[in-house]
Amino acid sequence: MSNFKRFCLLSVATGGILATSASAQGQNYYSREKYEAVLDRRQPAYDPEPIRLGAFLVDSSLNGSATYTDNVQATENNEISDTIVRIGADVAARTNWSVHEIGAEVSAYRSEYIDTGDESANDLRARLRGRLDVNRNISVGAAVFAQDIIEARTDLANAVGLDAPVEYTRMGGSLDANYQSDRFRWYNAIDFSEENFKDGEQAGTGIIIDQDYRDNTVTSARSRISYALSPNVAVYTQATVREQSYDQDQLLGGALRSRDSSGYTAVVGVDFELNSLVRGDVNVGYLSENKDDPFFKDVDGVSVDGRVQWFPTRLTTVGFKAGRRVVDIGVFEAPSALQTTYGVSVDHELRRNIILSASADFSNYDYQEINRSDDISDYSLRAAYKMNRRVHLETFVRHLNRDSSGNSVFGNPSFDVNLIGVGIKLFP
Repeated sequence: MSNFKRFCLLSVATGGILATSASAQGQNYYSREKYEAVLDRRQPAYDPEPIRLGAFLVDSSLNGSATYTDNVQATENNEISDTIVRIGADVAARTNWSVHEIGAEVSAYRSEYIDTGDESANDLRARLRGRLDVNRNISVGAAVFAQDIIEARTDLANAVGLDAPVEYTRMGGSLDANYQSDRFRWYNAIDFSEENFKDGEQAGTGIIIDQDYRDNTVTSARSRISYALSPNVAVYTQATVREQSYDQDQLLGGALRSRDSSGYTAVVGVDFELNSLVRGDVNVGYLSENKDDPFFKDVDGVSVDGRVQWFPTRLTTVGFKAGRRVVDIGVFEAPSALQTTYGVSVDHELRRNIILSASADFSNYDYQEINRSDDISDYSLRAAYKMNRRVHLETFVRHLNRDSSGNSVFGNPSFDVNLIGVGIKLFP
């Protein structure tokens, strides 16, 4: 019996025991609304109200932007500059019922490169979700989604000299169940996703670069059991199991190799909102990923996932984040890399309708099968101006850097990219 099946049976059995012990719920020990982040704060004079359509509340916007980049293809040498015009729309609808909820989100965008037309692409996304409130203590939910998108030139898998970004489709769904009674909370979720990558062509030669080895299906299940020590602090333990299977084997080392894997993560953590102007969710534990093919290395080590917000004043929000996990970024020779990330962001409300933001994010990818390491830094400055309820303007500056090192580095995947842009949002 697989880890995934054992996990599901254990969750069902645990849920049956817990459901029989439900008690009347009084104070909500898991409310985290003592502080309001700058980007979450609504300004009635400047933020649009949703449109009421029967039982639904609808939010929509028409968005446009123009961005200058000095390195379209994210290369170390022979950089090409261009201007990107991006136009699209977002629509989100949700019911306004007192219990249960149905919602949907749809977005469609077109990015058009003025001089390098091969880089132009669409970005299409749709999601449908629902929640059923069984009673005061138990709720269940479900969602399905579909995406037709591309990988950014700055993504690690795109460092192979393709003449255009890699296109792929992603679709899937999820089921979740939440139980809460007084200080106790139990949450389960099962997620399924499928990715299908289109082949690319090598720039200058037209040689087909096969991407079929990346087509995969991922199934994961997660369970979290929490106990609130007080209305401000809850401790929890969480377990996640994951299975990833690929549609076909790849020819590597003179034989067909399978990238299939299964793994788990077990952590303990704390979820808090303290009187000292701090709110967050931090956990640490152990991760393990086992490859079906002994040609590839198994991976294990420390798992970290944390996000903390600090509210030094009502007008300023400072965010911190850190994480460590195993990822498959699509590099042919290495299906696994240990990803370590950390970052900081600051949002400041200069005026009710002017928001200034800055962020710095850092990532390291330690490849397990090859001698290679990538360090990525991402800095950005952003200003948003809410002219009125119908028109919002923004401008931004961003710098990305990747430094690749190791004996297995092929070509010149390191780069520096600078972007500057302006945008507009129109609301009905």
